[in-house]
Amino acid sequence: MNLGIQAALALFPIALGGVLLIGFRIAAKHAMPAAYVAAVAVGFIAWQMTPSRVAAASIEGLFITFDLLFIIFGAILLLHTLERSGGVAAIKRSFHAVSDDRRVQIVIVAWLFGSFIEGAQVLELRLP
Repeated sequence: MNLGIQAALALFPIALGGVLLIGFRIAAKHAMPAAYVAAVAVGFIAWQMTPSRVAAASIEGLFITFDLLFIIFGAILLLHTLERSGGVAAIKRSFHAVSDDRRVQIVIVAWLFGSFIEGAQVLELRLP
């Protein structure tokens, strides 16, 4: 099979989800199962995957989903904790103390985010 066709087939479920969500404004609870069915169909038809491999990939996807939901839940919990404790207001005051220019604030946030990502990567390398 041609490499371009393989790439198009691999992109099809992702593109379908995007078109359904953005183009047709279909709710995610309906669009994502359609994208999943498209991915399973491509797996069966184009790559001749066995049902056990499709099931294993689906279960792996569920575990990855739970990991992401755990991270998102923690971030939302942290945000609400900061809002109720006054931490968000303190952060706003700190940024305005540095500069009132939003562009400067964005550069600072981007710089700190880059440092955070780099530090998280170093931490990941040290974990067993």
